[in-house]
Amino acid sequence: MRIAVQGCSHGGLEQIYQTIVQFNARTSKPIDLLLLCGDFQALRSRHDFASLAVPPKFKTLGSFHQYYSGERVAPVLTIVIGGNHEASNYMWELYHGGWLAPSIYYLGAAGSVYVNGLRIAGASGIFKGHDFRKGHFEKVPYNGSDLRSVYHIREYDVEKLMRLTPAPNTIFLSHDWPISIAHHGDKLSLLRRKPFFRDEIAKNTLGSPPLLQLLKHLQPSYWFSAHLHVKFAALFEHDSPNHAPDGIPIQTSVNPDEIDIQDGIENGITDDMNAAEEGRKKNPDEIKLDDDEFMAEAGQPQKDNSCTPAMDESAESTAAELKPVYHYPDIPSRPVLNPEEIAISDEDFEEHPKKPDFNPPLPNPVSLSSNSEEIMISDEEENIVYPRAQPLHTHQSLSPNFLDSTTGGGTLELHQEQSVLGATKFLALDKCGKGKAHMQFLEVMDPSLISGPPRITYDLEWLAICRAFHPYLSTSHQPIPIPSHATMEQMIQDEIQRIQDEGLLVPKECREDGEGDGTELVWEKGEIDIGRVQRFWWTAPPEGHPGGNERMSYTNPQTEAFCGMLGLVNKVNPAQ
Repeated sequence: MRIAVQGCSHGGLEQIYQTIVQFNARTSKPIDLLLLCGDFQALRSRHDFASLAVPPKFKTLGSFHQYYSGERVAPVLTIVIGGNHEASNYMWELYHGGWLAPSIYYLGAAGSVYVNGLRIAGASGIFKGHDFRKGHFEKVPYNGSDLRSVYHIREYDVEKLMRLTPAPNTIFLSHDWPISIAHHGDKLSLLRRKPFFRDEIAKNTLGSPPLLQLLKHLQPSYWFSAHLHVKFAALFEHDSPNHAPDGIPIQTSVNPDEIDIQDGIENGITDDMNAAEEGRKKNPDEIKLDDDEFMAEAGQPQKDNSCTPAMDESAESTAAELKPVYHYPDIPSRPVLNPEEIAISDEDFEEHPKKPDFNPPLPNPVSLSSNSEEIMISDEEENIVYPRAQPLHTHQSLSPNFLDSTTGGGTLELHQEQSVLGATKFLALDKCGKGKAHMQFLEVMDPSLISGPPRITYDLEWLAICRAFHPYLSTSHQPIPIPSHATMEQMIQDEIQRIQDEGLLVPKECREDGEGDGTELVWEKGEIDIGRVQRFWWTAPPEGHPGGNERMSYTNPQTEAFCGMLGLVNKVNPAQ
């Protein structure tokens, strides 16, 4: 199975797909699956700008709305996780996972699925310690504070992922990097390109402590990330006594705050969180955009930000090719600022009126006069039922030489690269842009050994975990205490057995003669196609269609279907 992996998308979906199309035109083995590592920006219309955490001057619609409406069709099955620049209102609608658009599947705040027997798991968002142990309390419309906390990863979601059984045929996606991963690759090369990482690397605060615990527990074959807008490869050897792939012990005199990553899982997260937060005290809410296209605002030349392929950094085209690193480069001792960083203050956001302590009734949108482009509609117009998006086949001409052989360094063969037993190959990728190493191609052995288009199915173990953990999903600030590890393990095993014995309540498959409309439910065991249960529908109208409001929240039929399959009460924007 051929897989393409993309770093940050930043709304450039059309350009990303053009890269895939051009690659497919030059090979006899087309891409089967595309993985996107966050900052996807699933903006359905300009109304979603109110839920996107970037300053107003940087809000651009991008091309996702065309795939949402059906004007364009994704050329390849796509799996997405969320980052810190998202249409958070839409992502929350699909908290448990679902189709953002036809053929574009979001894993949810945390999730695990199978594609032809290959497990794809992931965690959305970035880590901030002050929100880690809170519930998912944010509600649409978001105020300035909630807009920046809604994408922070929560302990509840990490705990669910920690219950997955480690399996070799696993790829994990995250937006943030696992903390300490910089010590397992070529730090010298990384610091040449990103010298402002020096202090965080030295203090071991660069990255997410919970993701390190997930890395140590799940031990996936591959781990892909984005966020820091740089290509970086590492090899995390799980059995190594000092976890230093270059053979050089990590010296405590150089890095006094470094954690002992041999610690137990439960203690490790707390210790790592303390270290990470200590290194972030300057601005715990800082949002790092690191976008070249924003340079023009400061009077500097604006660079081409199209998703054209990057020149390959051959030393990093595979995570197995790691150079020994003996010291940090000679960097000035004075603070080195990130020249691409944009520090966002509260004033940079359009502050919305403080939301009420209860969910406003639906529908009944309140118009905001501050939005000069908003289409004013009556209550009757807001009550319309939006039809399912009908994909339209398009014939878009592609620019010549859009992709060349240097994009991401070509392919990685599983039988060559996955021979490193007991290790995870980590690769972070850049964002879209000219000269950016933003995409990587690899080929993995298809565990199912079945030819044909990729088939995305539920991970039944993950469904059992979701069912067992659901009573403890908090939608308020205060988390609901989770029972002991042993108790939860028994609950999960009980749910696994229940699924094996009873099956799941799913729509009856339509016959080839067209009989059946998918409304009849049956109990079924074994693999279940996700598209059989969760079917894409519009919630908010797409750009160019009447209706919609930036203050509206929607009950997503896909979330209702997911909860119905498991017999759960929908806690995500439940219908009033």
